[in-house]
This record gives sequence, C-alpha cells and structure tokens, in this order.
Amino acid sequence: MKRQPTPYRSILKGTAAFGGVQVFNLLINLARGKCVALLLGPEGMGIASLFTTAGNTIQQFFSCGLNLSVVKEISEAKEQGQAGRFALAVAATRRLLRATAMAGAAFTLLAAPLLSQWTFGTDGYRWHFMAVAAVVLFTTLSNGELSILQGLHEVKRLAAASVFGAVVGLAAGVPLYYFFGYGGIVPAMVALAVATFLFYRFHTRRALPRDAARPPREGMRPLMRRMLALGIVMLVANLLGTLATYLLNIFIGQHGTLSDVGLWQAANSITNQYVGLVFSALSLDFLPRLSAIQSSNSQVRKLVNRQSEVVALVAAPLAALLILTAPLVIRVLLTREFLPLTTVIRIMGVGIFFKAVAFPMGYISFAKGDKRTFFWLEGVAGNALWLCLACLAYRLWGINGIGIAFVAVNAAFCLVYAILTRRLYQFAHSRRFLRTALPLGAALAAAFACSFVPHPWAAYGLTGLLTAAVSVYCLRGLRQRVRQS
Repeated sequence: MKRQPTPYRSILKGTAAFGGVQVFNLLINLARGKCVALLLGPEGMGIASLFTTAGNTIQQFFSCGLNLSVVKEISEAKEQGQAGRFALAVAATRRLLRATAMAGAAFTLLAAPLLSQWTFGTDGYRWHFMAVAAVVLFTTLSNGELSILQGLHEVKRLAAASVFGAVVGLAAGVPLYYFFGYGGIVPAMVALAVATFLFYRFHTRRALPRDAARPPREGMRPLMRRMLALGIVMLVANLLGTLATYLLNIFIGQHGTLSDVGLWQAANSITNQYVGLVFSALSLDFLPRLSAIQSSNSQVRKLVNRQSEVVALVAAPLAALLILTAPLVIRVLLTREFLPLTTVIRIMGVGIFFKAVAFPMGYISFAKGDKRTFFWLEGVAGNALWLCLACLAYRLWGINGIGIAFVAVNAAFCLVYAILTRRLYQFAHSRRFLRTALPLGAALAAAFACSFVPHPWAAYGLTGLLTAAVSVYCLRGLRQRVRQS
C-alpha cells in the first residue's frame, strides 16, 4: 500500500519543490544578467531595466491584484468538490484576466509616445513601447493561468512552468542580444511572454477536469465582483507599500545623503533576494491549502501552526547563516565599497526570523476574504508603522537604525497578529510551535551578539558554532516531523 504523506511531509514537499525552483530561477537570472552585461554593457542593462520596469508596473496595475484572489476562489471550489462552482471560478478568472490584459495592452499602445518621453526623455522609443503592449497582454494572461495552477495545487506543473520560463528567458534573450544588440531587448521580452503563456495554458488544460470547460451561466457576475473587490484591496495595499518605500528614500536623501539611499537599497535588495526564496515558496504552496479550508477555524489553526513550525525551522538557519556570512555575501553580490552594510544586514537577519513567524498568520485574513482587516492591517497600519519607525531610527542611528526598525516592526506584527487572529478567528499558537520558535529566537539573538565580539576570529568562531547548533537543531526538528505518522 502506498504511504500517504503526513501533513508535515506535504508542507515540506511543497516548500522544498518551490524553494528549489526559486534557487534555480535565481541562478538563471544571475546568468542572464551576466550575459546582458557582457553583450549590451551598462547602457544596455539600463535600457533593459527601464523597459522591464515599465512593463511590470503597467501589468501589475492593470491586473488589479487578481492573482491571489483567483488562487483563493479556485482553491475553495476545488476543496468543496462542486464541479459547477469550480467551472464558474475558472471561467470568471479567464474572463477577468482577458479584460484586464486587453486594457493594459491598449493603455500601453496609446501611451507609447508618452511612456517613451517619460522613460527616456525622447519619443524615439515609442515603437518599442508599442511592442511592450504584447508583453503586458501575454504576461497578464500567463499570470492568470499560473494562478489557476496554484489554486489547483499542481506542484509539479507549477515547478515545471517556472523552470521553463527561466530557461526560455535565457535561451531567447542571449541570441537576440548577440545578433541585434539593443534592438533585441524588447523582442526577447515578447518571446518570453508568449512562450510562457503557451506553456502555462497547455499545463492548465491538462490539469483542469473536463467539467471546467462547461461553466454554468448563473453566478458569473457576483463571483467576478467578489474577486475584483479582493484583488483591488491587494493592489491598493501593494501600492501603499511602494509609496512607503518611495517616501523613505526621499526622507533618507533629504536628511542624509544619496549615498545612504544607495546603501539602504543595496542592503534591502540583498535581504530580499536571500530570504525571498523561503517566502516565495510559502506563498505559492501555503495560500492554496489555507484558502481551501478557510471556513473551518480549527483546521486553519492546525495548518497555520504546522506551517509556522516548518517556516521557523527553515528560516532560522538561513538567518543565522546570513549573520555569519554577511561580509562574504556583500563581496559576492556587491563590492568591497558596500562592506559598511555588514552591521545592518546582520540586524535584518534577526528581523527575517520575526517576519517568518508573522508571515503565516498574515495570510489568514486574506484567505478568509476579510478585506477590511487585511487592508487596514497590511496596507495601512503596517506601512505607516514601518515608515514612521524607519524615519525616526534613521535620524537616531543612520542606516543601522533602519535595520533596527525592520526588526521592531516585524516583532511588533508578530504580537499584533497573535492578538487579532485570536480575537477574530480563534487562532492561537500551539505549545509545540512556541517550544520551537522561542529557543531559535534566543539562539539568533546570541549569534547576532557574538558577531560583535572585538576579536574577529573569536567573533566568527562563536557565531559559527551557534549557526551550526541552530542548523543541527532545525534539521533534526524537520526530520522528526517528516517521520511522524
């Protein structure tokens, strides 16, 4: 008899699969960036970055934050086993995404001369932006198909699709850059967008049951309105986050130096790349499973506690390793000129652990469709608290102060989430999670303190021993949970 996966085994399987894909994508992106640097030079990299940023911004705005709301609806429909509702959710998803994709593409076409002027200071790139309209169209459609696969929890197909997109981006881009130089930048973007859409659509058709092709007519508009309302809340929350980042950069530039702005952006980029592997895997795998059982508070409590244990056991050794190797990471990803960032990156390593603890709780309100709580907590309170503390801490302690604010905000939100989720959804952390997380938090604090020992060899030795101890503890904890029946 085939052994059924345990809850912990299922969580780790999804996290490992998506985490491995994220590592592969990161390596491919680094290779592609290297090829762009060699074939196009700094100016070409700048042009490619501007086109990519413009296309992504337009696409994200016109997609109306629908991707996660699609995942929620598809997951719930699948869990309930109602063929009619499932077919309705798929049809509503595709209708909404077609409309938003066409709107984004039409905007890009009509605004191409203005986009060229705003981006490059000349209208000489208007034809390039007209081609970017195709990128916006097919990327929006691709993300819709990706959200359907995510809602179906098709782990293997999602992993294959992500790998395919990364490989196509490298295989299509390099020859075009080589033969056409700057003229190959936008064609490479179009080729990637079209190929990715076709690949996603193929896998979605293979994954969907036949009943999904015959959706009922009733209930389409209410479902679309519900999905759009939740998506717009997500969009506005993300825009507030972008605004907070922008205002923080302005504050640093006005009360400090432009060099400080660059240093903070570099530190933030390193931290996001480093820990983004875990959080990307969590969002891809965890949200569909949580959305599927969101109506049962007892099941939500069990799932979030299990996920929190796994995330803590995975994030803690990564955070400890970042504290230990911060100077090496800076040398590899940046240059020696950025070594003053060592302290702030180590501080943010501690904050990463608090963020990991808060992350699963933060999804509860979204999975339950509680738009008001999600918006005011994630969109308004979170960004306002971060902006205020970061600005205050920068005035007091410089760049290192922003790292301190990062730790304080994430620690505060662990407490806020714990209080609100208990009150609104009867959620509480289990004793097992607390016995896992509290010692890990103390060990990380000790590793951070040891990194400031005056003698370098003693500092690295003590921090290294604590990192090794945390890693062994977490590995044993993960193995113990996998073996549970």
